[in-house]
Amino acid sequence: MVRMRAGWWLGFVALLWLAGCGGTGRAVEHGAAGPEDVSVTILQMNDVYEIAPVEGGTRGGLARVAMLRKRLREANPNTLTVMAGDFFSPSAMGTARVDGRRLDGRQMVAVLNTLGLDLATFGNHEFDLGAEAFYERLAESRFTWVSANVRDSLGRPFPGVQDTHVWTATDAAGRTVRVGFTGATLPATQKDYVTYEDVEASVRRALDDLRSRADVIVALTHLTLEQDAALAVAFPEIDLILGGHEHENYHLRRGPDDTPVVKADANARSVFVHDLHVDPATGRVRVESRFVPVTDAIPDDPETAAEVRRWTERAFAAFRAGGFAPEEVVAEVPVPLDGREASVRNHPTGLTDLIAGAMLHAAEGADAAVFNSGSIRIDDVVPPGPVTQYDVIRILPFGGDVLTVRVRGDVLARVLDQGLANRGSGGFLQTANLSRDADGRWRLGGEPIRPDHTYRIATGDYLASGREKGLDFFAIGAPGVELVRRNGDVRTAVIDELRRRYGRAGR
Repeated sequence: MVRMRAGWWLGFVALLWLAGCGGTGRAVEHGAAGPEDVSVTILQMNDVYEIAPVEGGTRGGLARVAMLRKRLREANPNTLTVMAGDFFSPSAMGTARVDGRRLDGRQMVAVLNTLGLDLATFGNHEFDLGAEAFYERLAESRFTWVSANVRDSLGRPFPGVQDTHVWTATDAAGRTVRVGFTGATLPATQKDYVTYEDVEASVRRALDDLRSRADVIVALTHLTLEQDAALAVAFPEIDLILGGHEHENYHLRRGPDDTPVVKADANARSVFVHDLHVDPATGRVRVESRFVPVTDAIPDDPETAAEVRRWTERAFAAFRAGGFAPEEVVAEVPVPLDGREASVRNHPTGLTDLIAGAMLHAAEGADAAVFNSGSIRIDDVVPPGPVTQYDVIRILPFGGDVLTVRVRGDVLARVLDQGLANRGSGGFLQTANLSRDADGRWRLGGEPIRPDHTYRIATGDYLASGREKGLDFFAIGAPGVELVRRNGDVRTAVIDELRRRYGRAGR
């Protein structure tokens, strides 16, 4: 397995962008195009939730990706841009209410349409949306959707979604190569309007269709890394697997033919550029993959940048109507605030401590605080420097009230045990004023939690609804759980906490 870290490449972004050189590792067959080859370029993204740059503007940004795409198409008109799932949701901007309704990914589809996205498959977060919004996003898409295993509630393909898609590339000499695509998605999000067929059986059916129709086969997937590797082992006829879901970049080879399995970083911090060189006479395929960090060394495409601004202005107006001042700087933070899923779903960070402290202050008189790490959706590190209200909305896009809840000690200990059992998922719990000793006993304020004692706990309304993994018993009205009061939106509490800790005056 080859893992790329962006820091190694930042000095070479302009060279990669302009010259298109610098491979990242061995491919199925590596080398320059032969004299008889037809070349196809694929620009790959996955897990993109923000239309604008992240990390203080230094990384990502779909207007930059659009400019990269234009440069690639100048070098090779046979260039396709693909998305390996997860972009309808979750995003802070998607929660903005415009014309009385949440955007729910409208801004993502509009910007990707402008960018020139060609092909997408579903990620699990596409189905965060309600059915009406989901169907609207499909109808708004000017790009092609491909999926072999995702179906509607009656087991039919969604409107306009293809099990397989064949794209034909033609070079200047009139030679053609057919690139066949199929898609697959893990069944992580269950909704009554979607069903998932078995991944392996669905891909086998799609490949049966593509074998006679395509010279090259590409699987566009939103699966776990292990599932992608299993596809490479089971189906060596797949030439390239372009995936998503992990939010981190990977470039590895699996299966009897050393099939490349490639994933980029979330929020377009990086993309991969794949050059497929195909000899139409022999069927030989050479694959070269390049890891390209998306930084401010790449200028914006003006048309896409204008579309980004249009949707940003509409969303910010909606946030203002909801009582926020999205562009206001609320604090100058001296340390990075780590909100990456890989961090917050496994251990405390400076950001989780900040949120837990904010909840404890908001719920005056509470003994401790506990919240689910899945409420943090930024999957980013907020760098040292100015933090705006929009940054806070990005951290906690779904908001929700801070509750003061009266909880019996035995129930609280059971909640905390389940939170540990949920490590690695959104149900992993972050806390304030709670700890676990070497014997596994829970303590509050340094004192052992007494099973028959009642404690006042600050928590979130989602966690106290009983909907979190394994925590159905932790719901208002359940035995040992009683609501005391509501204390306002958690995002307001975090804004107040930032001001309290770092001394920025209120607006």
